[in-house]
Amino acid sequence: MIKPLARQFFMRVSYDGSKYSGVRWNPLKKTVESTIDKFFETYVGKQRCSLRATSRTDKGVHAASNILHLRIKDPTRAINIDHLAYLLNHYLWKEEEDIRILELIETPFFRHPVELIKQREYVYRFAIFKEILVPVSKNTTVNTVRTQALPKQGLGNIFHEKSCVTLSPPFSVDKLLESAELLSGTTNIYNCTTSDGHREMERKKMGNKSYVRDIQVEVVRGHPMLLDLQPQLADKLEFWEIHFKSQSYINKQIRRMVGLMVGYAKEEYSLEFLKKVLSGQSLSHDDILTLHRPYATFSMPPQGLFLKNVELDNEMMEEASLRNPYIDLLANLSHLNFILHKNRTTCSSKPVTLKDLTQKTQAQLSEKINLNDLTLKNKGKDAKDFSLVKTDLGVVKVSIY
Repeated sequence: MIKPLARQFFMRVSYDGSKYSGVRWNPLKKTVESTIDKFFETYVGKQRCSLRATSRTDKGVHAASNILHLRIKDPTRAINIDHLAYLLNHYLWKEEEDIRILELIETPFFRHPVELIKQREYVYRFAIFKEILVPVSKNTTVNTVRTQALPKQGLGNIFHEKSCVTLSPPFSVDKLLESAELLSGTTNIYNCTTSDGHREMERKKMGNKSYVRDIQVEVVRGHPMLLDLQPQLADKLEFWEIHFKSQSYINKQIRRMVGLMVGYAKEEYSLEFLKKVLSGQSLSHDDILTLHRPYATFSMPPQGLFLKNVELDNEMMEEASLRNPYIDLLANLSHLNFILHKNRTTCSSKPVTLKDLTQKTQAQLSEKINLNDLTLKNKGKDAKDFSLVKTDLGVVKVSIY
């Protein structure tokens, strides 16, 4: 059996986003990736592995279950998945990090991580004050009540300041449910992202059609996490959750969609205006001023947002244990790519070509990599091809140009 020269794993993690500047690696900030990467740099070696998040979360956004892609490049290293997860959790606990490894799963080495993701589910949690909790004089304006008498929107309450957002009245749950029906289904999210999101879409050359997404939106009743310790708050607050299910998202999409729903429930936007924003057409200058006017809700704070789950494609995941001629061929090509990489000169970062290998003997190649599972047959000094063998598909010829 031919084994690939690199092994891939999915690392399911949970973390408190309030302590990290997002999940993706950033050399100038502390992120979830950079924190875990320190462990592998110490115990595995920086050049022998790579780590990359499959689902991006911004600063302050939490994850109940996110997935990071781990690639081990050392073919000789034996990996005990359970032991590695235990060591990593112990390291994170010792460093007082708010990250935990839930499980490690080996994935097919020939599959790109994006192919294995079926859909992602997010949850936004918030609480609504049922009534004004402090006496207010008749001359007090609504804006004064919101900024002085009640906790400021987004700061949370006494036991949810890092995981829930509090909203002050007025608030209509019926309008919240109505907006959820409007957003659910095929939705154009062009106006639900930032300039960074638009630049990312242009860089990927996705086109305007990619803004049309299939999204499932559901509003359900939530509950306080510490109800037993503070039961008196249950009579003063209503907890709600908005669940989002989709294959992919763009920058700040969910927080802005929740902002539109909350703004409509707080009677800051009309139904016609909400439909116009979700139509995907470019907004006028007056419409933009309406979205960004003082005391209006557009983009919600990050602390109420959780990445609940990243669902995997089980059929593709099971391919990791399958053996067939096609997979053996891919493993052979993985060997060949590794050989080309290992035999490059130290003074140049450019990989060698198959033609360069014709100048080396098999003994010279064996100095850098074990060729027990792969045979490269050089057909003469001026050979125009190599033959990759050891596959049930027969001899595979790779031409040199």
